[in-house]
Amino acid sequence: MARITTPLTDTKIKTSKAKEKDYKLSDGGGLYLLVTKAGGKHWKLKYRFNNKEKKLSLGAYPSISLSKARELREHYKSQIATNIDPNEVLKSQKTTKEQEEIKNQNTFQKIALKRLAQIESDISESHYKRSYNGLVNDVFPIIGNKPIDNVVAEDIIYILQVMMKRGVRNSAKQVYHAISKTFKWAVANAKAKRNPAADIEVSEIIGKSNEKHYPTITDDMGIRNLLISINEYTGEYSTRQALKMMAYTFVRTINIRYLEWKEIDFETKLWTIPEHKMKDRKEFIVPLTNTVINLLKDMKLYSGTAKYVFPSVKSQTTPMSDGALLGAVRRMGYSKNEFTPHGFRAMFSTIAHQKSKFNFDVIETQLAHSVGNSVSKAYNRAKYLDERVELMQWWSDYLDNIQQ
Repeated sequence: MARITTPLTDTKIKTSKAKEKDYKLSDGGGLYLLVTKAGGKHWKLKYRFNNKEKKLSLGAYPSISLSKARELREHYKSQIATNIDPNEVLKSQKTTKEQEEIKNQNTFQKIALKRLAQIESDISESHYKRSYNGLVNDVFPIIGNKPIDNVVAEDIIYILQVMMKRGVRNSAKQVYHAISKTFKWAVANAKAKRNPAADIEVSEIIGKSNEKHYPTITDDMGIRNLLISINEYTGEYSTRQALKMMAYTFVRTINIRYLEWKEIDFETKLWTIPEHKMKDRKEFIVPLTNTVINLLKDMKLYSGTAKYVFPSVKSQTTPMSDGALLGAVRRMGYSKNEFTPHGFRAMFSTIAHQKSKFNFDVIETQLAHSVGNSVSKAYNRAKYLDERVELMQWWSDYLDNIQQ
């Protein structure tokens, strides 16, 4: 004769005390309360499935009341009756929940910022800031909080369309590449399944690129007038000196603005720009003539212990802004169609190719352009250095003489 189990009562449960060993209080139908020697009370359900005895944890008392425990017992027994194992169901639910939590943690913003942090030391400061600002301003407000696998091509297209309404085509193109690279990184690191940006023909959204030519001056009289305008500029001293150094070294604006004293060797008369500041990620040498060395010595008296050669007017710890150089050129009377600071590079290139004795490779190397075949492109920091020293002296003499 089967033993009859007396159902539990709340009073019996509440008055049950811990003993030297764990013990059970049965409610019938496989449901029992396990009272541990530590004083804990935990609901368990014992059942058979495929001729195997199994147990299921239902929770602790009093969080799970007696009535709730009985309700769960009936729910799980109905599953068993339809050949469903409650343990497998719960395991599946737990796995799904964990996957959802992981998915929600892998938002596009978190992945994008993680990727940027990992590559920061491998890209230029300007590249990093441009990528970061583009993501923060145009991407994160729209898809930042989305799990990365939930981002679809339509989301990316919408971002680009919004940017194109502002007329910022170049920025839209850069943002597209930042999004695509984020997805490629995520896929490679098992944080995303695929790259939806690959489904987009970006030129169909932002249009075809028109090659950008920076306005410049290439006639002797025009160059003379520009140099005189710079020398007579009555604005900030460091801005005037920075423009003069750009004229003589024709480096990119970012390299002038972020030039640090530690990059200058006054004895060898060489300026070594570290790889992380270069567009091609390769260390670059700029030979300095006496004209430039004297300019730097004057700046040393002006900037003193500042980190940067051309510090900001507002703070000695930050470089001057890009707007300072462009603003000075505009105040000199040059419109955007006549000249920009970047135009010094085109100026040098045109004059050097037309008037100097130096060959194409030497001139292009000093412009930090890639020249030669795939073998010769393997970078040599001192490539053509002797010829480049002569080239820089030739250019310096040309600028000095043209002002007389």
